[in-house]
Amino acid sequence: MCPESQILCFKHCRSTSIFCKIVPNACPLCQETIDNFLIPPFIIPNPLVNAKDCPCSLVIRPSKGDFLNDFQINNDLHIGITNSQGLVVEYDMCGLIVNDIIRWKNCVSIHMIPESWESHWDELLNKMCSDCQWSPNRYNADTFNCFNFVTYFLKNLKFQHTQYMNKEELCQEFVLPKLEMILKYTLLHKNLKNANVYIQN
Repeated sequence: MCPESQILCFKHCRSTSIFCKIVPNACPLCQETIDNFLIPPFIIPNPLVNAKDCPCSLVIRPSKGDFLNDFQINNDLHIGITNSQGLVVEYDMCGLIVNDIIRWKNCVSIHMIPESWESHWDELLNKMCSDCQWSPNRYNADTFNCFNFVTYFLKNLKFQHTQYMNKEELCQEFVLPKLEMILKYTLLHKNLKNANVYIQN
């Protein structure tokens, strides 16, 4: 994330958190010049990453738009898989798509395996890329979609408990905890779009 888009948090005159992109000269609560802090400014960790920096991971983004500007909790999600080089393989109505990197610059990453499993991960992903079952004509938004592609991959990977995962288990264990962090972060982002500070009461 570039510095100008970082979100900072600090506390000045009371226990209320103040969020900003640039620390103001005067405290928005007491209006006094800021000479010291109760808690000095620190960067709020951004849960969104660029998929190319996340090898051997599951990556998730909204089906339409992006997390920062468009996402609502009831929006559909799209999931893909990165190989050991950070190339994204995904399945949608066009069939298998490899490395459409533009749409994966602000996504969620779930790292699944230790380094010793990377070659097996790549071999299985390459094998699935040549499997005709992932053709466009088989795609169905409700019954045979990107989540089926990923759960099939995890089942055949046979790493720990992942081979038993279905869509519901995958979402419950990995996706929902990430979404909670994202919703908190995007709320801060939206509140600072047209304001210098956001005070969380």
